[in-house]
Amino acid sequence: MLKICRLDECSRQIRTSQWLRRKMSKNSNAETQIDGYRWQKPCGEDTGIQIYNHTVRGKVPLVLRNPHVVTWYTCGPTVYDKTHVGHASTYVKVDIIQRILRDYFKYNLVTAMNITDVDDKIIKRSRETGRNWLELAQAFAAEFKLDMHRLNVKPPNLRAHVSANIATIQLFIEQLLATQQAYVSQDNSVYFDVASCASYGKLEKLLQLQESNPQSSGKRTAADFALWKAKKEGEAAQQDEPSWEASWGGVGRPGWHIECSAIAGKFFGRQLDIHAGGLDLRFPHHENEEAQCCAHYETDQWVNYWLHTGQLHLVGDEHKMSKSRGNTISVEEMLTKYTADEFRMACLLSNYRNAMPYGDSLMITARQTLRKFKNFHADLSAYMQFQKPLKLLDEGALQAQLKHTMLEFDNSLRDDFDTARALAVLMDQMSSISRCINEQQSDAEQEPAYCLDLLLAAGNFIGNAMQNFGITPFDQQQQEQLNPTTDINALIGDLLAVRRQLREKAIGESVIQNRQMLAVCDQLRDLLQRHGFQVRDHKHGSSWTLVEQKSASSSA
Repeated sequence: MLKICRLDECSRQIRTSQWLRRKMSKNSNAETQIDGYRWQKPCGEDTGIQIYNHTVRGKVPLVLRNPHVVTWYTCGPTVYDKTHVGHASTYVKVDIIQRILRDYFKYNLVTAMNITDVDDKIIKRSRETGRNWLELAQAFAAEFKLDMHRLNVKPPNLRAHVSANIATIQLFIEQLLATQQAYVSQDNSVYFDVASCASYGKLEKLLQLQESNPQSSGKRTAADFALWKAKKEGEAAQQDEPSWEASWGGVGRPGWHIECSAIAGKFFGRQLDIHAGGLDLRFPHHENEEAQCCAHYETDQWVNYWLHTGQLHLVGDEHKMSKSRGNTISVEEMLTKYTADEFRMACLLSNYRNAMPYGDSLMITARQTLRKFKNFHADLSAYMQFQKPLKLLDEGALQAQLKHTMLEFDNSLRDDFDTARALAVLMDQMSSISRCINEQQSDAEQEPAYCLDLLLAAGNFIGNAMQNFGITPFDQQQQEQLNPTTDINALIGDLLAVRRQLREKAIGESVIQNRQMLAVCDQLRDLLQRHGFQVRDHKHGSSWTLVEQKSASSSA
């Protein structure tokens, strides 16, 4: 049984004063360290990737302790309402980076996430609706998982609900109490003693702290935060609300910050490679997580790399999207207007650390960008099926360009996962190939260097890159949108064959017949497009792709 000690008040005041003096010291380098704390570069394999570090406010090398096992923890949702696109942007961006590391750089990621199903917001919603708190949380947790599936976000390897890990959380708290890094208040709540953590403030760079709490809350200083919240007198009558007996006395429930520390520590122990979450979690949540675990594991650095995603906000609203402000759009609502791939493309077009202004302008740009990739895929496929005349191409130039594209794409992802720049590199390559197969003139008098292998290699690289980002393969997108009971490929193929015959006759007949028959061909093309099929004419035939039918006319 761990011995739980209450701190001597005199010694606590001395330690608090010392901590405050360290905070106010002017001798520390603000860009690389805080109060003598300097980010510690891990020992291990240098990946050649640069990643932004909030402690030093700059990019640092990503070094992995064990290149064969990369540990990654992501803060999960508090499940008291529907998932909105603000949440979705964080999880899609995190998914993109995980896919880059796993599928492009070929690292073996082990990922974990918590589900916060014990929280004041859940209790409040339970009271408002008269619904049992656990049933409510389970329903929204299931909806969150479904929304992530709809957005093609890969599930974590490990997922833990707070309500199922109370014993783990209590043990973590008991150990902090035993080492006098936490204290029990008069109402049996437990608070972390911030003065016991010399490097507190490393993520947010706090420089000062009030020595006493202005309000009577049971805390000794304003910065101390709750590890365990004792059940209040007014809550005693609420028998169906979450509470558990504690070894230090009374009943209560975990605080917010301790949940992630205890669960991540249970999975990964005394050190974690990467910890991700939204930028709004940097302080106080992540700051407090780091402080708790540094104290618990007696280390100066628990997380080697904190990864924070920029916040999503509605265009014209400077505040982040949040349920408390009532400015949310649910994932379900967004998916009635845009596809999951279009939303992912919008995330790719923005640096993961940047704010994301959500609105029709952004989403239409994402849709148009995705359409460029689909059209390129259709164009190249048509060329490879000899629906376009083969061109005489410069093999050396194509080889050099493909090499340059692969190098610049790699450099972009190694530079703090710069997906926007990586997309620009891919689009430059697409534009160049499109000019080659559409605009350059063939030379029938010479043996042409068709370079089909190089064109296919470039197409494969672009297609694989998009799949590594989590974009649905373009052929699969078409098949998934088709009615499985109808052979649409055969139907459209027959229609286009008839249309081709009409076009050939129109071109070979008189001017009046030419115009009339071509007009009929155009009408058929437009009719197909109204039903979701985009027809692209080539010299030796036509190809088609599905057109996204969701409307973007209404405001997001």
